[in-house]
Amino acid sequence: MSTDNSELILKCLEFYGRGDLDAVSPLLCDDYADHGLPFRTSTKAEWIEAAGKLPHAELRIDIRSVVAQGAFVTLFSHRWLPGGALDIAVADIFRIQDGLIAERWEVVEQIPVDAPNPLETL
Repeated sequence: MSTDNSELILKCLEFYGRGDLDAVSPLLCDDYADHGLPFRTSTKAEWIEAAGKLPHAELRIDIRSVVAQGAFVTLFSHRWLPGGALDIAVADIFRIQDGLIAERWEVVEQIPVDAPNPLETL
């Protein structure tokens, strides 16, 4: 079950990174709740609308760790936009229900330009 859950999250992130929200949609529960920025949505429809306004094509995502345990998957990644407009470390926690993504929380840390890369050791 946990392996399938991590595969579900990785597939969702792959589609999301390509901006293919039509492929993401069937992976989410209708009452999908996203507690992270910039979303803060409580339905799949709200999330799809909000996600459609983001610059998916430019976003780069480097997944550093995926841990699945029961209904939860934690993903740690480095995300950035070319040119330095965004450079963040992100910890996402997903809850899976009935084979679909039901909920997401996130913790985001801005990576300062002159800081050593905290992700190098992962």
